[in-house]
Amino acid sequence: MNSSIPVFEKLHPRLSVLDWTRNIQRLQNEARLRRFESYEFRQRANQLRNETSITTRWDNYVNNELMRDRIFEVEEWREKQRFTREQVRDEIRVLKEEKNATELHLESLQLPFMVVSQCLSNRDQRVPPELTRDQLGEELRKEVHIIENSKRVLTDVCHMGWEKIKELTNVFSRLEREIQNKDDTLVLERHVKDLDRNSSDISYKLNPTRIPPDSMTEESYVHCIENTIKIAEQLMRESKNLRETMFKSREQAKNQMYAQSQQVEMIMRRRIYDIQRARNEMEWQKHKLEVNLQKVDREIETLRAAVADKINPTKLVETRLEIRTRRPVLERVQDKPMRGLTEEYERVHMSTNMLEKKLEEALSTYHGLYNHYQRVTKDLEYKNQALETDRRLIEIRKPLHLDGEADFKRNVGYCHMPDELVTD
Repeated sequence: MNSSIPVFEKLHPRLSVLDWTRNIQRLQNEARLRRFESYEFRQRANQLRNETSITTRWDNYVNNELMRDRIFEVEEWREKQRFTREQVRDEIRVLKEEKNATELHLESLQLPFMVVSQCLSNRDQRVPPELTRDQLGEELRKEVHIIENSKRVLTDVCHMGWEKIKELTNVFSRLEREIQNKDDTLVLERHVKDLDRNSSDISYKLNPTRIPPDSMTEESYVHCIENTIKIAEQLMRESKNLRETMFKSREQAKNQMYAQSQQVEMIMRRRIYDIQRARNEMEWQKHKLEVNLQKVDREIETLRAAVADKINPTKLVETRLEIRTRRPVLERVQDKPMRGLTEEYERVHMSTNMLEKKLEEALSTYHGLYNHYQRVTKDLEYKNQALETDRRLIEIRKPLHLDGEADFKRNVGYCHMPDELVTD
């Protein structure tokens, strides 16, 4: 049948109602699946946002606490190092004071050394008969040995003190450097801790997780700090022992010097007393020799007069005997007058010979006494010179005494009799 309206059909195949219904159902199922997937995605995205937000905030909080703990730890180490630094500074100060005191005492030993050397030089001025190797000379040489030994010991401890001051100064500088490093670190750490997500000076960085060169572990860091503190404490202990050694050496030198000075002056006064007693003995001997010389001289004059008095009797008896030899031959009798004159002649000559021998003995005795008198006089001069030499030692050694110390007090101390004196 012919239609009045033209109808044009598409070339695509036609679907059945069943297929069309299936397509609708398939689209509904897929739409449902897409909605479920979208829901699941939105739920997971929400969960992820929440988890990342919480993780980020918690990590920031934890790191802030860790940085706060780190700042506290660095501050604690810094305070310990500051305390150690102050101890080291005080130790350097007291060690320098002790070293200066030791050096001053070392310089003060120059005066007693010069005094003792002058005493020895002064005693060398004695003449050979009085140039004895006595106890005073031995004590003076012993005093020189004590002074030289004290100077050597004090010089050694001063050098040790200088070395210890240098070591303490080095560890002090090391502590100063480490404290300054911690101050700079604390400035950076506080700045980092104060940063937040709203700060204006935050930005992306290139490779921020890189490890800087020369970094160390936390154990090495703590070990380095503890090692520095241990070194400082060890040096301070050694410095304290050295200060005790300096004080002990200084006081020991003072005590040895004082004891030896007391011994020297006691021996010196005893030596002066011995020389003065020997001088007095020589003066007494000289006086006695002078008296005996006068007596012997008078005796010599008497003997000479007696010898002279025998001249005329000798001439008389010899003349009588000579005249009697001129008698006539028959009258030359050996009578009693002849025997008496002969005996008188013999006795006169015997008396003259005895007087002359006695005169010779008297002259020999006089010359012996005079020679001995000269030797005693010379020896007395030597002893006066030796006495004056040793007496000058008292004036030479005056710089070693205290200003208010009198000779009486020193003598009392030498004799160990302060308890025997009557107090005022």
